[in-house]
Amino acid sequence: MSRGWKEVRGRLALSALFFLFLFLAVGLRAFQLQILQGEGLRRLGERQHLKEWIVQPKRGTIFDRAGEPLALSVETQSVYVRPSRLEEPAALARSLARILSLEARELEQRLKTEKPFIWVKRQITPKEAEGIKALDVDGVGMYQEPKRYYPQGQLAGQVLGFVGRDSQGLEGLELRYEDYLRGESASSIVERDALGRRVLVQGVQEIQIPPGADLYLTLDTSIQHLAEKELETAVEKYRAKGGIAVVVEPFSGEVLALSHFPFFNPNSFLRQSSDTLRNRAVTDSFEPGSTFKAILAAAALEERVIGKEDLIFCEFGKYAYAGKVIHDTKEHGWLPFYKVLQYSSNIGAVKVAERLNKERLYRYIQRFGFGQPTGIDMPGEVPGRVRPVDTWAPIDLATHSFGQGIATTPLQLAMAYAAIANGGFLMRPYVVRRVVGSDGKVLLSNQPHVVRRVVSEEAARLLASMLKGVVSEGGTGVMAGVDGFEVAGKTGTAQKPDLLHGGYAAKKRVASFIGFVPAHDPRLVLLVLVDEPEVNVYGGVVAAPVFRHIASGALRHLGVVPETSELLLPAAKGELVRLEPKNGDKLKMATSEQVPDFVGLSMRAAIEKARAMKLEVELSGNGYVVRQSPSPGTAWGKSDKLKLSLQG
Repeated sequence: MSRGWKEVRGRLALSALFFLFLFLAVGLRAFQLQILQGEGLRRLGERQHLKEWIVQPKRGTIFDRAGEPLALSVETQSVYVRPSRLEEPAALARSLARILSLEARELEQRLKTEKPFIWVKRQITPKEAEGIKALDVDGVGMYQEPKRYYPQGQLAGQVLGFVGRDSQGLEGLELRYEDYLRGESASSIVERDALGRRVLVQGVQEIQIPPGADLYLTLDTSIQHLAEKELETAVEKYRAKGGIAVVVEPFSGEVLALSHFPFFNPNSFLRQSSDTLRNRAVTDSFEPGSTFKAILAAAALEERVIGKEDLIFCEFGKYAYAGKVIHDTKEHGWLPFYKVLQYSSNIGAVKVAERLNKERLYRYIQRFGFGQPTGIDMPGEVPGRVRPVDTWAPIDLATHSFGQGIATTPLQLAMAYAAIANGGFLMRPYVVRRVVGSDGKVLLSNQPHVVRRVVSEEAARLLASMLKGVVSEGGTGVMAGVDGFEVAGKTGTAQKPDLLHGGYAAKKRVASFIGFVPAHDPRLVLLVLVDEPEVNVYGGVVAAPVFRHIASGALRHLGVVPETSELLLPAAKGELVRLEPKNGDKLKMATSEQVPDFVGLSMRAAIEKARAMKLEVELSGNGYVVRQSPSPGTAWGKSDKLKLSLQG
């Protein structure tokens, strides 16, 4: 009996000892899991079963100056798949490819993945969404997310920029004002089951996220559209590489239009060349050529080294300077200073620069803002290139006087001419007037800002009167004339540097015209630049007519009343218009022996000249005189009647 009890007690002791070690092991394991590894395991569990669901706000809208939307956000669907839950991946791939216009084999390979989740296609069309919904396949779903849409298409595409798939600004104003447009995002905790399905959402329905702020621009959609249309016509007509048009308000610095060709449509940015998305008016620089002579003239007039009527000997087309020979396109002898601008004499410009000297010229180049960013509220602006004066070679004073050897952005040049137009003040340009939050509060407001005075009002007004001569008869910019208004401006035909071999390319040119109108009370400054035209290279022929068309349409749009009250005779294409006697005076043939030259004159100028000379003329067409019969300089015949053919 006692022996049996001893055996039982032994077994009980062994059992107690076993359970003691067992509980000790469980306790140690629990201590390890709860205390030593508890925080890490908790994070691992949350990562497997909980996920932070980021909710993006609706991106703010971009409006033009009249309230027309240029960029807005719309809700769209994106398709995803959970591959582990698919029963027939191959059949599903074919169905999805047919609905979403994808490659079936490529999609099938993507579905054969061990990943728990893949995107099939982001931001699909409503028709595609209906097709996906009709499939009703387990493992295929759609998620609603915002998509950026540009209702005007390519209009001002390089200015607006674009956003990525995740509603993040990547270029243009979308990038520059990203913090305002994007707004504040929010999040909610999503609980998932073992298969990764959402089973509980904590508070998503209660999250109310205000949309991003809205931008109100200085751009005028009508002027922007007009500038793009005329620019496209000129680039295609002259088989050019591209073109830029900049329209600014000279007294405020507001940018009314900023156009590029080739165009860029932000709605399809992935399918377009990266070269077209660049806002070249601020990111690229070029040698301005003869348009820079106005900067030289402003400096010379301000420093009083020369007067408007002072004579300059232009060496009949060839001038030796610093071991080089400076050429003019036409031979000129003595010219008053204002005709140096009117005829765009390089030799005359060099001689004015000699009187000014390089230190003073360099100082005014800087004062007009060249070599420095303008400060416009757009990304990617470059300062151009102006070398320090102490590094100038002897020839640089000459070449800089007519716009070679320095580089400027189109916007810099436009703002320099705006300073001439407004009486001598360099303004900071801007394209965003104000930023307005979702609650209606103004978060940011841009106002006209004077950078500095560059020349006196007297010098600016005198220079403006000289620039009017460029657009009058005999000037290089006669084709920039706008009916009913006086125009002040300058042509430019600049050689392009040869980046491969050095020096300048033999055939590559930049044709440009820049001016302001009305000349005495400017409402707009307009630069037209055509890059590498092939048919004709001269700014007065290629760019000046584009200026005329844009300026004429913009002035009508702005409601600016013509300065002259006399109405032009209407002329449809191909219609003959006879100039009748005025105030009862009988028009007669000129008594001079030679036929006067009317080629290049506008219809208005031709009419005024004919009446002044008392000629009987017939007009055919509209625009500018391109042919006349009898030819200029020939002798009058007994029965000759002057016939003018107009185009443009």
